[in-house]
This record gives sequence, structure tokens and C-alpha cells, in this order.
Amino acid sequence: MDKYKTKLIATILNQIDQWEVQASDIPHEEVYRFVHSIKGTARTVGLDELGDLTEALYEKINVVEKSTWQLGECQSFLQEVIVYCKKVGAHTEQTKDQPRIVIADRDPALLVEFKEYLERKAFHVLVSTDVEKTIDTFYDVKPDCLIMDAGLKDEKGLPLLGRLQASGQQMLTPVMVIGDNPSRESRLDAYRAGADDFMSKPLDLEEFEVRVSRQVGRKKQYDDLLLMDELTKAYNRKYFQSFFAKQQSILTGVKEPFSVGVIDLDYFKQVNDTYGHVVGDEVLKQLASYMKQNMRSGDVFARYGGDEFAMLLPNIAIEQAKKLVERLLNGFMKLNFQADQVSFTCSFSGGVVQVTEGGLALERVMERADKALYGAKKKGKARVEVYEGGQEVVTQKVKVAIVDDDEIVRMMLSEVIGKLSLPANRIIEIETFPDGKSFLQSEWLLSQDRYVVILDGMMPKMDGLEVLQRLRSERRHDQFRVMMLTSRKSERDIQKALQLGADDYVTKPFKLLEVEARLQHLIKRGM
Repeated sequence: MDKYKTKLIATILNQIDQWEVQASDIPHEEVYRFVHSIKGTARTVGLDELGDLTEALYEKINVVEKSTWQLGECQSFLQEVIVYCKKVGAHTEQTKDQPRIVIADRDPALLVEFKEYLERKAFHVLVSTDVEKTIDTFYDVKPDCLIMDAGLKDEKGLPLLGRLQASGQQMLTPVMVIGDNPSRESRLDAYRAGADDFMSKPLDLEEFEVRVSRQVGRKKQYDDLLLMDELTKAYNRKYFQSFFAKQQSILTGVKEPFSVGVIDLDYFKQVNDTYGHVVGDEVLKQLASYMKQNMRSGDVFARYGGDEFAMLLPNIAIEQAKKLVERLLNGFMKLNFQADQVSFTCSFSGGVVQVTEGGLALERVMERADKALYGAKKKGKARVEVYEGGQEVVTQKVKVAIVDDDEIVRMMLSEVIGKLSLPANRIIEIETFPDGKSFLQSEWLLSQDRYVVILDGMMPKMDGLEVLQRLRSERRHDQFRVMMLTSRKSERDIQKALQLGADDYVTKPFKLLEVEARLQHLIKRGM
């Protein structure tokens, strides 16, 4: 993130320098867009103080009536920003491991209110206005709490809960229902449908946050008791089995191969015999801790028995899976363990298999992974081998367009998209555009591929909503999935974007974790 802070500061000071070199009046529209762009980007890269400064300037410039600015007048107006940029050097980091909340409500204005309030309380919040998008988000994000309106667009809300339960996807995720009708019958209907809590609108936001926190805390306790291995705090076999079943259902529906790995500590009996079982247990705990910290965010690591562990790696081809486990092995071998003032290191051997067949039993998959593991042991240990019986995967191109006049936003999003954990049969092609006109006129759009478009709401030459309208009217509707980036927080603008056919929206300043999660499932739905 620091490189984006540095880039933003440099961009601001370079623009000030350019205006000084010009030594001429500056168009009001240019100053307005300059302030608007900083306001939208500063908090996204973690410069909250700069975001506050430009927020105040934005409120002032909105009521300014002039066609041009004199240089001295502009410098005076931006003085606090200039001073800040010249002295800034502090580092801030994004909060990790925030509880994940999904909120589904038919009212966009309420979604914005709930989202902003909970995110100020250190939750990571994803929102949706209808049933299908909620289900997609639920599957992809695996939230710590689902908050849903009793009545959703196109379908009553409570049947949504029934659909999740019937598919086995809800598992232990707590559900809070919010509704307009506070009657006893409404509450009973929600509880009969499987809700864990019910609140009637209008909500007391402080109470709302307390009750959400309570549900999230209880879920963590349940997860620790039922789904975690007591010693290592890795997932247990039961959870691994259920997660494998989920991946199999996804594979059957949309043909997204995944990989399974098995690892086994080398010479672990010798560790126990030499240093004792207490030290052996510590090695197991350190292995689990290391793996969880260094695997991808969507991967699952579970203790399968004794010193054998299993990994489920969604959306990754077999060769990439092998490289991932090899990277983990190399890092683990650098850890030092202590026993009776003696330092020693450990290694593991691994076997990896790709799953491309829907309905294949977990036992069969584990047999194949074990064969690869046996091959690694036979070849000298401390290595990773691949089961060679996999099938060929037909690749499909995903074209992602980033249309935003802010160079830093384009850079950040390109980097996020390049690191997405996508299905093994997908290849991403990213293209960036500084404005809507260049995007619509690009030959890059002339192919018959499927597209995901990240579209800024406010740009020079052509407003983002106008680009969206033209895209939906002139192109095949099913060829494009569109995510809007907007600093507009009014219900009217959000509703207009949704009415024009936006599939999703994120409000600036956004969090990269949120954009990553939204893009992950938007790409899945679009292809």
C-alpha cells in the first residue's frame, strides 16, 4: 500500500508544479476534478487525514461559482493539502481478518447507511439488493453473519434463507432478519425460517452493531468447538469433508477445477523419540500456524490425522498448486524449533491432485493425493509430487476493463485483479482506460469474449452512468458484467446505476479487500 501513498502524493505535487509552470489561469473544472479525485483515492490508499482535508475542500468547491482560478488563489485554496503532502511520511496499514458481513436489503439507501456504520466498527461489509446476488456473495465470501431484509427484490426474503439451508451452504452462519413489520407473527415467521435474530426498522444502529457482534462472536466459538482441531487450531476432518462437498457442487455447476494436497511431516517419529511428545505437539502447532498465515485467503488447511494434513485449494490448476505447496515447504524448512537448548528444523513431503470430475468421492481424491505423497517420500522426502492422472483443462479468456480517470486507482485495481484466485480454466486479460470515450471506442471491445467492466461514476468527457447506459443499449447485455465505482452516496444515483444494469457497485473510498471479493464472484457469475 505504501507505494500507492507515495504515488498519490507525487501526483498531487506534480500537478501543483505543472500549474506553476503554466503560470496562467486554471479552469474551474480542472480544479474541481483534482479535488474530487484526491477525495476518492486518499482514504482508499490509507491516507485518512488527506481524505478529511479534501472532503472539506470538496464541500467548499461545490458552491464556488467561477470559470477560472488564478494560480495564487488556487494555491491558497489547496494550502493545507500541499503542506500535508510535503511532510507526510507516516505509514498506516489496512486492518486484517475483519469479520465478514453480508447485508441484503431492497433499499439502497439503507444498505449504504448500514455498510458505512458497521465498517466504522471494523467489520468488512458486502451488500446486495436482490436474491441471486446475495446467494453468489454468500457462496464466495463465506460470511460470519448474514443480515437480510424480510422482503427482497423479485422474491420474498425468507425463502432465500430456505434455499441456503436446503443447499447446505448456510452451515453455522448466523442470520439476522430485519423487517418493516415488528408484529409477533413476523418475528415468528423469521424464527421458523431459521433466523437467529430479528430486528424491526428503523434500527437503533448501536444496538444493531452490538447484536451483530454477538452473533459473530458466537459463530467463532462454534467454529472453534466443532470445526477446529483442538491441538493445532487447523480445521478438522469434518470441516474439510463439508468444504470438499461444497467445491464439488461448484465444479458440477460451473466447471471450476480445484486442487487437493496432502502433506506429511518427515521423520516426525524421530522428533517425538528424540525430544518428546510435547515438542512434537509444538511442531504440529507451528506447522498449522505457518500454513494458515501463508496460504491464500480462500484455501483450507485441515488436520487429517496424526501428522498428516490436507489442503483444499480452490480455483488453481495442478502446476500452480504444486508451486504453491513447494513455496510453503521452502518457508517451513526455514523455521527453527527449540528443545533442551538444541535448535532443529523440520520438513514435510506433499502430494497434489487436481479435481476435474464432478461427483468424485473424497476418499478417491485422497487416495490419489496419497499416491503422489508416497512418490515424494520415495524420492527422498522434503519435496512435492503431482498425481499424474488428471484431465486437460480447456482455458477461457476473461477480459477485464478498468475505466477510471485516476491513474493510481487503475494501478491498484490492476494489481488486485492480477492476484485474484481464479478457476484453473480461466485466463485474465486486463486493459485500462482513462475515460469512457476511449473505452467505448476501443477495438479491444470488438471480440465476442465475455467482459467484466469496472467503471468509475465520475470521469471527464463522459459520465460513468452515460457509459453504462450506452454499454447496455449498444452491446449484448449478457456479454458484460459491470461494477460501478462511485463517490456518490445518494439513493438516487445508486438506484439509477442499478436500473441502468449495473451488476454491482462499490462506494469510494473503497477497501481493496472488498473490491477483491466482489470481483471474485462477479467474474465467476459472468463467465
